[in-house]
Amino acid sequence: MPFVERIRGAFPDINVVVEDAFGAEDKVVLRWSATMTHRGDHLGMPASGKSVRMTGISITRIRDKQIIEGWDNWDQLGMLKQIGAYASPQTSLLKSA
Repeated sequence: MPFVERIRGAFPDINVVVEDAFGAEDKVVLRWSATMTHRGDHLGMPASGKSVRMTGISITRIRDKQIIEGWDNWDQLGMLKQIGAYASPQTSLLKSA
């Protein structure tokens, strides 16, 4: 999967912890957290060497013991801020004043 290759290429030491897991009918929900270090350039920018902590929720639908659909919600903007790839416009304006 290209997405997984990019994330692992940027954060080779990713460590995911399942905080909560539950299911109903054909769906399973995970609340997770991850810690990692930005050590690769697979996000289109040089590695920053910065540590990142983020959280997310993943939902999967299962049929015949296989995942057939999935949805993820995680703090991508928070990750970009932590590695220095994004600064909010207000922060940028305050620095230039």
